[in-house]
Amino acid sequence: MTRKGVGWILAFALLILLFTYEAPDRSSWMAWSLPLTGTVIAIDPGHGGKDGGAVSSTGNVVEKEVTLAISMYLRDFLQQSGAFVVMTREEDKDLASPEADKAKKRKSEDIRNRVKLVNESAPDFLISIHVNSIPSPKWSGAQTFYSPTFKKSEDVSFLIQDEIKRVLGNTDRIPKKTENVFLIREVTCPAVLVEVGFVSNTDEAKKLQTVEYQKAMANAIYQGILRQYSGEKAAVTP
Repeated sequence: MTRKGVGWILAFALLILLFTYEAPDRSSWMAWSLPLTGTVIAIDPGHGGKDGGAVSSTGNVVEKEVTLAISMYLRDFLQQSGAFVVMTREEDKDLASPEADKAKKRKSEDIRNRVKLVNESAPDFLISIHVNSIPSPKWSGAQTFYSPTFKKSEDVSFLIQDEIKRVLGNTDRIPKKTENVFLIREVTCPAVLVEVGFVSNTDEAKKLQTVEYQKAMANAIYQGILRQYSGEKAAVTP
């Protein structure tokens, strides 16, 4: 075969390749470019079911409802960034068995089942959402807590607290190390507990009810997580 004939064959083959080639789905490119792709994050909305948690003086702000709302917004933010999210609950219930009340162990069974669920899911990180309450109505402001078991817990705790200050601008609290919170102490992954505000403070209780505050808090937590997974190191204050 002549050189010219070989050239025509190669040109024809190239045309066939160009017309039959299927470009990768654009959505797959987007998925791999998302900042949290491949990350598994667990979210624990505190309380639920028979265990309402803290309640405002008016009785209309209940911890279990606030924590679930913020957790669902946080879930959506994380999923939109490519994370796989594990929820300990997505409705008004706890994780205790129906028989737990008879043995008067509902609370302990619930929290142990949360730890079990998280550990079996083997997430990269856990965020537990709670609401604070004390007898004095003067205290306010969100605060993060972490167990010293994992250095990453401390880093994320400081980054989330920094974002809460930036996004909400209503607290000067700093992260607090603790070994007394069973859930974040017993899970086998880095974990942070976020007390999103005080229902014992009248003004803050009103804010905790609003969608605006709930979304802003979820966004602050989300931004703190993003900063950690982008490689940023927390400026930890001694």
